[in-house]
Amino acid sequence: MTTLEINTGAAVIFANKLEKMNRSALPVSVRTALNSAAFDVKKSTMPTIAKKEFTQRSANFFKANSRVEMAQGFNVRTMQSAVGFTEGGLKGGNNFAVKDLEQQEHGGGINRKSFIPLDTARSGGSNKKVVRPANRLSAINNIVNSKLSSGKNAAAKLFSSVKHAGVGGHVLSEYKDKTILWRVNSLKRNKDGSMKLTGLYTFKTKRSVNVESTGFMRTASLQSGKKIEQYFIEVAEKQITKLRK
Repeated sequence: MTTLEINTGAAVIFANKLEKMNRSALPVSVRTALNSAAFDVKKSTMPTIAKKEFTQRSANFFKANSRVEMAQGFNVRTMQSAVGFTEGGLKGGNNFAVKDLEQQEHGGGINRKSFIPLDTARSGGSNKKVVRPANRLSAINNIVNSKLSSGKNAAAKLFSSVKHAGVGGHVLSEYKDKTILWRVNSLKRNKDGSMKLTGLYTFKTKRSVNVESTGFMRTASLQSGKKIEQYFIEVAEKQITKLRK
């Protein structure tokens, strides 16, 4: 958190002038400076630092899903502005990309990672792209678990699951040392006898992922906070010029 000091340095000169000229001039100047610093975090320092810390699969993710809580009122001792994140700008149901940002900031375990998307689920098959809308978990229903299907062995159970799911359906099945959620592309087999499936997610019940602290919001706030006195002086100068006319 950064504090605007109006009783020291260059700011005190302008603060004294404003108090003498008009009752609301000082609170308005402080309020404007606080809000300017908050918007600088949202529009400038936070997106810049986030770009260094994260793989951004959506170019406007941080700008689109953050908002400024503006400073209000006329009490300079209590007014404050803040920048936070809201999931309202994201499509879909539970938008954990926003909800998990607190752990990304401070470090810790992120739950609800039972399903982790494979590159084949993403646009262009690239790890740097977002999951295609048709491959989002919110768009996937009626998953067939091959373990619960009939068959003498794993291969037979998988084939039975694929037939039951049908083209465009989804099957959960073990593959090598992992459990994969597949999309069924066709009921016909490839020439080598394998089934025509696309892997979308790896699956592990109640999986959690530990992440290290990035401190990206703290760093962004401190960088923008260095400008707060200058913001105050700029708006104070404008106020003084206006009041002298």
